[in-house]
Amino acid sequence: MSDLLHLANSIRTSTDAEVLALLRRRTGFGAPKDFFDLAQALLSSKSLTPALTKLSGSEARTLAALIGLPGDPTAGLKPEVIQQAQASLVELGLAFASASGSIQVLDAVKDAAAPILRNLPPERDPFPATGLLVLPVDGSVLGLAAIAAFETQQAICELLLDAEQHPIKLTGKTGFGVSDVKRVAAHLRRSNQTIRGFYALAEQLQLLILIGERWWLSGGAEQFLNGSVIDRWSKLAQQWISSLGPVGARELNAVLKEHPELDLAAALKHVFPLADISLGEELNLLAEQAQGIGFSVAGQPSVLLAYCLNGQPDVAADLLKNHLPQLQHSLIVQADLSLIAPGPLDTATETTLRKFAEIEQVSVACTYRLSALSVSHGLECGLTVDQIRAMLQELSAKPLPQPVEYLLKEAEQRFGRLTIKAGKSGSEKSVLHSSDGILLTEILNDSRLRAFAFFALTANSLVTRFDPEIVYFGLRDNGYLPVRLDDSGAVISPRAAHNYSGGLANSSASPQQLLVDNLRASDARVGAQPDDQDLTRQIQLAVKNKAALTVYAEDRSGNEVEFRILPTALANGRLRGMDRRSDVERTLPLDRIKRVELG
Repeated sequence: MSDLLHLANSIRTSTDAEVLALLRRRTGFGAPKDFFDLAQALLSSKSLTPALTKLSGSEARTLAALIGLPGDPTAGLKPEVIQQAQASLVELGLAFASASGSIQVLDAVKDAAAPILRNLPPERDPFPATGLLVLPVDGSVLGLAAIAAFETQQAICELLLDAEQHPIKLTGKTGFGVSDVKRVAAHLRRSNQTIRGFYALAEQLQLLILIGERWWLSGGAEQFLNGSVIDRWSKLAQQWISSLGPVGARELNAVLKEHPELDLAAALKHVFPLADISLGEELNLLAEQAQGIGFSVAGQPSVLLAYCLNGQPDVAADLLKNHLPQLQHSLIVQADLSLIAPGPLDTATETTLRKFAEIEQVSVACTYRLSALSVSHGLECGLTVDQIRAMLQELSAKPLPQPVEYLLKEAEQRFGRLTIKAGKSGSEKSVLHSSDGILLTEILNDSRLRAFAFFALTANSLVTRFDPEIVYFGLRDNGYLPVRLDDSGAVISPRAAHNYSGGLANSSASPQQLLVDNLRASDARVGAQPDDQDLTRQIQLAVKNKAALTVYAEDRSGNEVEFRILPTALANGRLRGMDRRSDVERTLPLDRIKRVELG
């Protein structure tokens, strides 16, 4: 049986808690449709390399022993430590438990890990992994940690809102293009490396999900944006601790307890010896994320990290809450259309405000700006001009300046004057409609929009071969105010259009739990009554991996017949393979196959 089947079966038979632990520790798996999709993604170098380079010392030495590298890699490790490391390797999807109960390493992992493990540095001083880590509670340090934590959760929110406004395609080695990183970096006034770390966090938390060649906001992204500051921080903190793995977290606790003089970066090097071999990228990212979460201040571990490593995240959250900037419910509305918040706004106010105002400066005290585009966005999201006006008046506690009133009235009059609907396939994928012929003529003659190749369909409509979503953003980027409509003529909210729910209604569950539920549902569907696409996929996997199939087909009498087949080809709606029971080649019509089982 191939690596793919071994890993898929191992994950399938794991509990939900074990699958969730795997998803929190691994990256680069996207939005898999089934367990085979997930296994295939986890075996790719993009996902495998970071997992290997972030193995703790005991995990790396245990893996080296399982692979069979010369010497005794686990010398000095206690049996219980080796057992914990083996369980962690299975949890990471690098190994699996065979039918006899022994731990086997996947072949792809052997090939990728052997060259790295041969350079494994000598074992460093063993540290006792017992007792709680105790660090002093320093008010000034906690204040700095709280500011960093606040700014980080704020930056993640900005990144998600940017992904809502700009389609982000899979690009480069990290998956996020330079232009997207630079745009957010300029907006947040952070380095490109820091922004890449934020993207990595958003991916690990499954706030951003890769589907095909495009990153989408998950249902969890909306929950994150609507959550309180402390709720967002708790998610970030939990993800950082989970990414270490249970063994790594225990070893980091032990290192810091035994050597309190070490800064966090040095302690991480003790725990993860393989990261130096990969140019330290993973460790640099971990250390920078820890600084942003408030787990370290000026490189030194904080009491927040100690509580989280000791399994007391609630205590850390309560301690942090007392040092966060105080939330405000006021706004200064100026005649130049700028809005100034004297302090961080409460979550409900911030969420509503961001629907109709663009942020200009991101900090503890933020600056926003109203524009025709931003107000139109608010109207598309379901707000009315009266609601926007009432909110601004409530926050400013005074009448609005005249320019703001003019903008709101103009936006209300112009809203819906230019609409986009899906058209026919081919050259008419999008249809622009407006009763203002001059506006359509302006669009038709706008040199900035030449790439869309618009042409007139009627006096009140233009068509193009590009999808409505692409046309929508293209027009907005050039100052036009289009509104997308569905087939019934209802306005499509920009937020709804960019939200990926995974096909499940339970949006209150975590993104990882939704993914697990999807995988279980897909597995149950394939096992019961798969559709043609499911069948074809399962058979193609078996052909590719030279794996045996148990095929349940219907004979001419309508009875279900079971065949044990080693498939060789799938073509022209027929499955060909060797019947392992009768030792003859069989050809089965695909339309007679009811279901299949791999392995």
